[in-house]
Amino acid sequence: MSDRLLEITFSVEHENCWTNLVGKYVVKTMRFSVDTERDFIRSLIVIDKKYKDLINKIKRNNSFIGYSSINLTSDNKKILFDFRKRYKYSVMDNISSVDGIILDGFKYDGKEYWRVLLYESYINELREKLRSKGNVEFISFQELNITDDELTPYELRTLILAYKNGYFDFPRRIKSDKISKLINISKSTFTYHLRSAESRIIKRYINDLKFYNVVNSGLQQEGEKKDS
Repeated sequence: MSDRLLEITFSVEHENCWTNLVGKYVVKTMRFSVDTERDFIRSLIVIDKKYKDLINKIKRNNSFIGYSSINLTSDNKKILFDFRKRYKYSVMDNISSVDGIILDGFKYDGKEYWRVLLYESYINELREKLRSKGNVEFISFQELNITDDELTPYELRTLILAYKNGYFDFPRRIKSDKISKLINISKSTFTYHLRSAESRIIKRYINDLKFYNVVNSGLQQEGEKKDS
């Protein structure tokens, strides 16, 4: 019997980590890299500007090693913090030790939320490793589903042209009949390619949307418990 590759979502809450300092707001990890020889994780995280005090708290945390830069995003509303923390015995170390592949992650209200690919036979081992750190909750398990979500050249051209010409603006700056003439196709053909492109994009990102929605699901469950 083959070992199934699963997409797993779980949360971890543990002390002595900077993630325990995060309040009721989302902190996204945009990119990360691991240097096992020098024992550090380099993370690029995004923080809302009004929660800038978190950066000083991270710097005082025991796992903190140093940072490369602190910059504002182009809209001047968020902070990009490029820093390094210890790798050994981290959640990433635990995931890697059972051959897991990290797909995504974010922090909210003192917890780390992770979406990873893991073979079914390693689930219990990962669970035990994480339990040694603190509170762990496995939120969802599903088989890896490969979908055909790549845009065709026609769909890609139609989507980019529609976006650049303000078709998605409110109010709309151009109508479908006019934009279809720009590429010498009928209005119905333009609409078909655009709707098909939108459908494929939604399929591609739906798992990401579901992942970030686990916080709302948890809050809803807490509310139902209080009402009962």
